[in-house]
Amino acid sequence: MKLMLVVLAGGLLLQAQGPVPRPAPELRIVEASGKTTMLSSYRGRVVLLAFISTQCAHCQRASLVFEQLSHEFAGRLQVAETAFDDAADTTAFTKRFGLTFPVGSTSSDAVHAFLGVAAGARVGTPQVVAIDRRGMIRAQSERLGSPLLQTPEYLRDLLNAIFRAEAGQ
Repeated sequence: MKLMLVVLAGGLLLQAQGPVPRPAPELRIVEASGKTTMLSSYRGRVVLLAFISTQCAHCQRASLVFEQLSHEFAGRLQVAETAFDDAADTTAFTKRFGLTFPVGSTSSDAVHAFLGVAAGARVGTPQVVAIDRRGMIRAQSERLGSPLLQTPEYLRDLLNAIFRAEAGQ
C-alpha cells in the first residue's frame, strides 16, 4: 500500500489501512511494575501511541524521538509505548533509553485488533498512532510501517495540526 498523505485542517495526516479518523478501540497496557493502564484513561489529552518491539532498531530510534516530543509538548501530549514482542523487557528498555513516558506490553492479538489488521498478519514496527483528545485516531502507520511517523519534523507537524484542529472546534 502506498503512503497517502491527506491535507486536513492545515496539516498533514497519514491515512492507514483502516479509515481515519475513527474511534480508538480500548487497549490495556501492562507496565513492568504490574500497573495496568487503559488507553481510555488518557481521554482529554492528545496521545502518541507506539506499538514496538524492544529489539527493533527503528523502535529504539523512534522512542528517542517520542521522548523529545513528550518534553516539547509537555502538558498537551501523552506519549505511551507498548511492546508486543515475546519476552520484552520493558524495564530495561525504558532505563536504557531514558524514557519518562509509560512503556508497557500487550498481546500481539490485542495490537492486531487495535490496528484493524488480521490476526497473525505481519506488521512493521514501530506502529505509530496519533489520537486526539476525544479518542479519535487521526493518523496511523501503514501495516508494514511508515517511516514518516518516526521523524520529529513530521510528527511535530502532525501534532500541531491536531492541536490546531481542536482549537478551531
